[in-house]
Amino acid sequence: MTESSLRDKKKLATRKALAEAAFELAVERGVDSFVVEDIVTKAGYSRRTFANYFSCKEEAIANSLGLDEYLQPVDQFEFSPKDHTPLSTIEVFIRRSFTINKLKRLNQLISLSREHPTLRLYVTGALKEMQDFAGRGISEEYGSDYPPEYYHILIGAVFGAILPVLDESFDVNLPDDEEQIENSNEFNQYMDTVFAHLRKGFS
Repeated sequence: MTESSLRDKKKLATRKALAEAAFELAVERGVDSFVVEDIVTKAGYSRRTFANYFSCKEEAIANSLGLDEYLQPVDQFEFSPKDHTPLSTIEVFIRRSFTINKLKRLNQLISLSREHPTLRLYVTGALKEMQDFAGRGISEEYGSDYPPEYYHILIGAVFGAILPVLDESFDVNLPDDEEQIENSNEFNQYMDTVFAHLRKGFS
């Protein structure tokens, strides 16, 4: 491993530790009941280090979503997009990305952000970044095979179906553990229904 990659790995670890400390404090105390100094004390870093990564505690909390883990290229999943449609490719991305731990974290972040408009801004931004990543990946992979608006409509439909579950405006119980998500559960059944409907309109 090169010195540069070691440095990058260390930076990611520092960023993750600060974000995780911020999230844990938000859950334990509430967003308004701690300050940046509490985050750096909990994580074991300096305030200056915090400032190198985040502008405020709300940004740190939202970054506990761990987009670096979400935003993985589709080829990581070891299948050839040429044998798939954009819809089946985005289905693979969604099903592989939304593990139970990530679903729960998203749900918690959205719950926290309901009463904190500033945090909501950052959480919404993180979700938009995930959506944009998926959209870019699909449009780059399939290019002119489909009209440009197709990709925007497809990604909007997929994420539009998932977000109401995460913010609990649509009643679908999330699984309790990783083992349950592999088997029959409401969330998997809901995703089956979503993609069945989308296949009818995105052939």
